[in-house]
Amino acid sequence: MRLAWIALGLLAASPAFADEPAPPPLPDPAAAPALPPAPAPPIQPPSAAPDYRPQPMKQPIVITVDNDRDAKNIGMIAGIAGAGVILGAIGVYYNLDSRDAANAVSPHMATNEPWTSVQQADYDRAHNSAVKAGIFYGIGGAALISAVVVLIVTAPGSEQTVIHAHYAALPTIAPAPGGAVLGGAWSF
Repeated sequence: MRLAWIALGLLAASPAFADEPAPPPLPDPAAAPALPPAPAPPIQPPSAAPDYRPQPMKQPIVITVDNDRDAKNIGMIAGIAGAGVILGAIGVYYNLDSRDAANAVSPHMATNEPWTSVQQADYDRAHNSAVKAGIFYGIGGAALISAVVVLIVTAPGSEQTVIHAHYAALPTIAPAPGGAVLGGAWSF
């Protein structure tokens, strides 16, 4: 940042950038004869009837309107996504149960005690809960992915309307007190 400030200070203080270029040398009046001024272009007389009609449009107007999702589609997508979230939450419950049962069985240091039936029951519960957690995670994730796919696949399309604009054949201009009146018809 300091380097940028230094560069900016040098740039502002440098007179080379602030100088204007030297003006071109003036021609010697004795060396070149003076040229006569160029004649003015001839003035054209106004035409009898000025054409006040606007020119027709060259390109059509294209309007694109995006369609909206209906309530049934939104409800279906929300239901699939909600089921995925609920199944994932059940998977979290079984995952935490598996972790608690595994922590109850796993000693932090060697105990040299025999394996008991209570520890075997905790081990089996940890294994069963881990399997259930994996199943619910898989089904919940599949439901969420399905919701995203349905959201993409059922995206409503858009409609394009092309307007071929053209003007009326002869617009009318008429003098009126205090000005003029312009009239005509346009159709799309």
